[in-house]
Amino acid sequence: MNKHFIKLCALVALCTPIYGCLDSSLNDDPDKVHVSRLAQDNLYGTYLTTLQRNVVAEDQNDFQLTEDLFGNMYAGYYAGTQSWEGGYNATTYVFPDGWKDRPFSVAYTKVMSNWQQLRLKTDSSSVLFAVGEVVKVEAMHKTTDIYGPIPYTRFGLQTPVPYDSQKDVYMRFFTELDHAIGVLTAFDRLNPSAKPLSNFDLIYGSDLKKWIRFANSLKLRLAIRCHKAYDGAQALAEAAVNNDYGVIEENEDNAVMQTVGALSFTYNNPFYNIYSTEGYNEDRMGASMDAYLNGFSDPRLSKFFAPAIDGQYRGMRNGMRNGKNFQGNEKLSAPTITRSTPYVWMNAAEMWLLRAEGALLGWNMGGTAKDLYEEGVRTSLAQHGLSDSADNYLASNNTPSAYAGMRGLPAADAPSDITPAWDDNATDAKKLERIITQKWIAIYPLGQEAWSEFRRTGYPKLFPVVDNFSNGKVNTNIQVRRVPFPASEYIGNKAEVEKAVQLLGGEDTGGTSLWWDKQ
Repeated sequence: MNKHFIKLCALVALCTPIYGCLDSSLNDDPDKVHVSRLAQDNLYGTYLTTLQRNVVAEDQNDFQLTEDLFGNMYAGYYAGTQSWEGGYNATTYVFPDGWKDRPFSVAYTKVMSNWQQLRLKTDSSSVLFAVGEVVKVEAMHKTTDIYGPIPYTRFGLQTPVPYDSQKDVYMRFFTELDHAIGVLTAFDRLNPSAKPLSNFDLIYGSDLKKWIRFANSLKLRLAIRCHKAYDGAQALAEAAVNNDYGVIEENEDNAVMQTVGALSFTYNNPFYNIYSTEGYNEDRMGASMDAYLNGFSDPRLSKFFAPAIDGQYRGMRNGMRNGKNFQGNEKLSAPTITRSTPYVWMNAAEMWLLRAEGALLGWNMGGTAKDLYEEGVRTSLAQHGLSDSADNYLASNNTPSAYAGMRGLPAADAPSDITPAWDDNATDAKKLERIITQKWIAIYPLGQEAWSEFRRTGYPKLFPVVDNFSNGKVNTNIQVRRVPFPASEYIGNKAEVEKAVQLLGGEDTGGTSLWWDKQ
């Protein structure tokens, strides 16, 4: 189905008069802002709304297999109280076809399909195109960070659609973000009070200044992610931070999917039905979260999780064949997410902590690693109404706790001796661990992002899975690095996916590292 859908999009483009200019549209002068395009934007703005609604799939079945059972589990946020596929599933490093196909299917049938229609119907110098471009990058960087090479730069332009190397995908991301920043900046300077997309924008209500900051922030996120693999990352990161609009610094600028009354849109957080007893009842706090949050006496613990029946906060080890033995167990802590909890795509704390990492590398991030780190922690605590606890927390020398184990869950030593308090005398490796550990907490529950950060840095130190059924394809201690290419692609797009394996540079398994994954 995936191949046929991608072919259809390609044929639509080939039969459309503007096909010839699509691939070169990013070369348009960003100062050529057409206010006259606003009427057209109002005509086609629903494509933006649909794009936004699929960055994080609202459908709970899609959400389960695009966000939860990969990123959330691999990041150590949650553990599964199920025995999917008889225990042989992605949490135990076996990848059933239906599991590894879903993120790809959602990306192309619900994100790229709507992007294809939007770009066919709008001009690349329009505000609608530019915001849609940013939203597309936000969605598709998760897809490439799951698989590695993906069809991207030629999507909708030819058939069969070739895969791009992950490096080429990232380079296109940066080009697209720069293009969007240019268009939005030019429009905002000429029309500082305008809200041209107010009928369609579910994230910022058409506040273009916030969209520019978000685009810069996404650019910073991706530049830091690939800095070990790409020499130009420093220049990109510094340009994002030092742009006139800058990156997100305040929680009021966080990118949030939420209920919007003016648009008659009610957002239901799809994760609620994944963990709740009203739904699948299948996620509980992960043992790694247990170790860090309890060990640190972290004030965010009660914001993230509910206490177990004994009043304690307890998690479980991940990757268990017999996980169903713990389904609904009252001795484990459940998340506090409700149906109406907004889903945060990106927050200010992440940006401060990314800048702290950049400063540690010697980049111009607008402050020292220590100051940026501490601002990141303070901003995260403020996001959850805990500003008063910041001073004590940042002075704390508490360390993660050991995992006690329970009912067949093996105990484990403390994963690390890291503390919240900064240590100027620590090695750079220890400083990086401190920064990433706090970022891991601050961006919860963005498991896909947390898994990517763990893969590229090795931090925070996470408990390994209990059961590894990969037959040696995934190292238990190094942990899973990617999801194999979809089975449907081997059936319907075999020649191109086989080329993609060559671009990957290793076997098509969960143990092969991505382009930016350089330890």
